[in-house]
Amino acid sequence: MITHESAASDHYAEKAKHYDAFNEERSVVMNRQLETLFRQQNVQTVLDLTCGTGSQVFWLQRGGFDVVGYDINPEMIQVARQKAAKAQLNLTFETGDMRTTQAGAFDAVITIFNAVGHLTRADFATAMKNINANLKPGGLYVFDIFNLDYLMDGDNITKFTVDWLEPSGDYVARKIQYSTISHDGIMASYDIYHEQKGNEPPRITNAYQTLQVYRQEELEVMLAEAGFCVQHISEPDGKHFHPTTSERMLVVAQKEKAIA
Repeated sequence: MITHESAASDHYAEKAKHYDAFNEERSVVMNRQLETLFRQQNVQTVLDLTCGTGSQVFWLQRGGFDVVGYDINPEMIQVARQKAAKAQLNLTFETGDMRTTQAGAFDAVITIFNAVGHLTRADFATAMKNINANLKPGGLYVFDIFNLDYLMDGDNITKFTVDWLEPSGDYVARKIQYSTISHDGIMASYDIYHEQKGNEPPRITNAYQTLQVYRQEELEVMLAEAGFCVQHISEPDGKHFHPTTSERMLVVAQKEKAIA
C-alpha cells in the first residue's frame, strides 16, 4: 500500500541547483495566466508561499506587482536570492512553511506547480486556514494541482512518463520518470537523474516522491471549511476545465470569512 507524508524541508535540496533547467520554461504558461488573472482582479500585493527558485515572483515583479516569496526549502531560497542579486532586483525571499508562515495581509496568495500535493490532506487543510489569515478580506487564494478524476480515467497515468534532456554548455542533465496513482489520490513518481559534465563519469541518482491529488468536489469542500468560496476553476492556461479530460486544475478561491 502506498502511503503519503508531508514533504520535509530538505525535499528539494538535491534538485534545487538544477530545478530551473527542467521547469522554468514549463512555468511560462502558468505565469502568464496568473498575471492576466491578477490584472483582471485588481490585485497589487502577492504572497508566494511555495516560491521555490522564484519563477512566479520574478515574473509578477516584472509585471508591476508587489511580491514576496517564501519556501520551506532553504536551498531553493538560496537559488532565488542568487538570481535576484544577479538581476539587481530588490526582492524578498525567506524560508517559511505554508502551514505556519504569517507574512502580513495580501491581495492574493499563491502556491503553484502542484506544491500543495506535497502535503497530506490534513496538513493542506491546516495550510488553507493559515493562507486565509495572510489574506485581506475578499483576497484570492490561487493554486494548481493534478486532477484525480483525469488520472483515474483509463490509462491517463501513463501519459505522465517523461524523459527530459537539458544540455547547458558541457553539462547535460537528464530526468526519466514514471508514475502510478492509487484510488485515494496518492500519486507516486519514480525518478532517475543522469548528470554529466564533459567526458567525466556520469552521476546517476534515483528518487521517489508522492503527491496527494484531488477531485474538484474535494477541494470545494475543503476550501469552504477554511473560509473560502471557489470563484473559478480552469486549466493552467485559462482554458475550460473538464473533470475527466483536464490534466490539472487552476483553482481561484476568494476569502469569505476569517478562520480562527
